[in-house]
Amino acid sequence: MPRPVAPTLAVVAWRTAIVLALIAYAAAATVVCRGLVGGFGGAALPWAVVAAAALVAMLAILPMGAAIDVPEAMFEHWLPERRFRAGRCPCCGYDAARARCPECGSPFERPAAYASDWRTLRRTAWAAAPAWIVGLAAGIALVTLDERRFGREVAALRSLNPELREHARPRAAPAGFARLAWDVGRGFSGPPPFESPKTAVQPPDFGPGGANRSTNSGLSTK
Repeated sequence: MPRPVAPTLAVVAWRTAIVLALIAYAAAATVVCRGLVGGFGGAALPWAVVAAAALVAMLAILPMGAAIDVPEAMFEHWLPERRFRAGRCPCCGYDAARARCPECGSPFERPAAYASDWRTLRRTAWAAAPAWIVGLAAGIALVTLDERRFGREVAALRSLNPELREHARPRAAPAGFARLAWDVGRGFSGPPPFESPKTAVQPPDFGPGGANRSTNSGLSTK
């Protein structure tokens, strides 16, 4: 008995778009997690934490997995239901408000409503797993390019000003809330945004007139 079936091209095109969107999401999550975790360069531990955090971000979207079934829901449930209400065959759309459609032979009965099930979750997982891998690789590449560009910026600035002691700028979007930093003492770093800034404390001067200078904020005394 014939039944409504979603066109293969529509299914392939929609699921390809879903996978590409998940790849973009995983790449953005990787860049954001790098900004939150911090780090600079290829140290393994920070990148392992970033990969785990990006995976958790991917798992968080699994409840929205019914979106992967939009073609099936549209062509196999919603459209047949609309045809049925209009008095046409739910399968082929022939005007046949009778027991059986004379065009395709399918019975004239209300189509089943769409409902997600374990197969929906499985399809979503099959789409999310490769998307996480490719998105993670893309995010790592984007972060690495940004950090190498920062290294070249510091090298260019030091060639112009050999007395340069430190330099910092925000990370590339979408991690602009964090920053990349360099100073002559610590070298390159990528501190997380919640790290307390380190302020240098000037040691007290106990030389001649030192106490007087410290209490008078550097004003000269007679």
